[in-house]
Amino acid sequence: MIRKLRKSFIITAMLSVTAVLIVIVAAMNTANFINSDSEADQLLRVLSDNGGSFGQMSSGEQPPEPPSAADGDAPQEKQDGEEPPAKPEGSNVMPESPNGMNERWDRKIFRDGGFGRNFLTAETPYETRFFSVTLKESGDPVTINTGQIASISSDEALTMAQRLFSAGKVTGYEDNFKYLASKTDEGTMYVFIDRTRALRSVWDFMRISLLVGAGAAAAVFVLVFIFSKFAVKPIAESYEKQKKFITNAGHELKTPLAVINSCNEVIELEQGESKWTRSIAAQTEKMTRLTQELVALARMDEGSTQLSMEEFSLSETAAEILDPFELMAEQKGIGFSTDIQPDIMYRGDRNMIGRLFSIMADNAVKYTPEGGNILFTLSAKNKRILFSSENTADNISKGAHPELFDRFNRGDASHSGDIPGFGIGLSTAQSIVTAHNGRIEAFSSDGKSLRITVKL
Repeated sequence: MIRKLRKSFIITAMLSVTAVLIVIVAAMNTANFINSDSEADQLLRVLSDNGGSFGQMSSGEQPPEPPSAADGDAPQEKQDGEEPPAKPEGSNVMPESPNGMNERWDRKIFRDGGFGRNFLTAETPYETRFFSVTLKESGDPVTINTGQIASISSDEALTMAQRLFSAGKVTGYEDNFKYLASKTDEGTMYVFIDRTRALRSVWDFMRISLLVGAGAAAAVFVLVFIFSKFAVKPIAESYEKQKKFITNAGHELKTPLAVINSCNEVIELEQGESKWTRSIAAQTEKMTRLTQELVALARMDEGSTQLSMEEFSLSETAAEILDPFELMAEQKGIGFSTDIQPDIMYRGDRNMIGRLFSIMADNAVKYTPEGGNILFTLSAKNKRILFSSENTADNISKGAHPELFDRFNRGDASHSGDIPGFGIGLSTAQSIVTAHNGRIEAFSSDGKSLRITVKL
């Protein structure tokens, strides 16, 4: 019980932590890729707006040197309130803005927004590998510019652009190149940017983040495994005290019950049997059985019950146990049928398994209303044995019913006083199944019947 609780605690904690780590790693990598992709989009827009180049800064010409003091003219500095110098007439060089970028760039970046403003610098044209191809409406080339890239030839650039043009694609990735198509006076211009290093950086970041996430999950697992023992310790202590109390109380009750029963027998011998002595005998017997079942259940929970493992015929055991219950069902006006696959062998505690069958049959007969039906099935498939009882049931909701395996659960409370028993039968059945490394489940598919299935 405590081992299962600790295991459930570890699994729940690790699933929660793993889910959070997956979300964090996925969000980080998504944001990283979007950031990288956004940079490429901004570069493509700048190149497209400038006819497939970065303007003056990508032409290969160096900006003119500022006048030196030796020439007799000192460099002009902007005074407060003065306007920046205007572009000389007929010059291809844009005046430099205060941040070191030409005015055309500054206007373009300002229009793109603050993110682009922080990204593009005066060094960007020299760091970016790109090429462009302009095609006519017929697909024939107008211009091919591969002067800013060494890994792509003119023929390869043309082939790539014509393929995208034929497919009608406007933007996206082609191998490690991101492209953007734009209309010009001459036709359609495709601008390509080499994103090999950027994509490699994205993949490297993904690998590192996955390794860090896996390492964090492993570290959390070790910590949860260590500290889970202390987390469940109070529950374990309380549970142990509860089991010891039940065991000790069972032993302490045996003597008083035996004395009461003996005194009752003496009274019957001296004064004769009466309804009072019969009631005392019945209640004493009931208390004795309850005590025995509680002690047995506590021992099974403690794991102190030793199973006598042997190989036996499960089919014969089921038929032998279920046979007397058929007569009990007929007396209550209940239909009783079995479907037992022959020659099913099983290795386990024969007495315990027999008690399991008896508990399930007794439970079905008790809670099936008059005129209802009971069906028991036993089958084996792929080294798994299935035993189930299905009976008509009143006032039961659809779905799983794990509460039926709780101790002292009597099913329908409105009729529990009329049904003999203590409500610990299915709890005992669950302990027997667990001791044999199996599973037991209760399920209602239609709200009118209950099916209890044992998987061994």
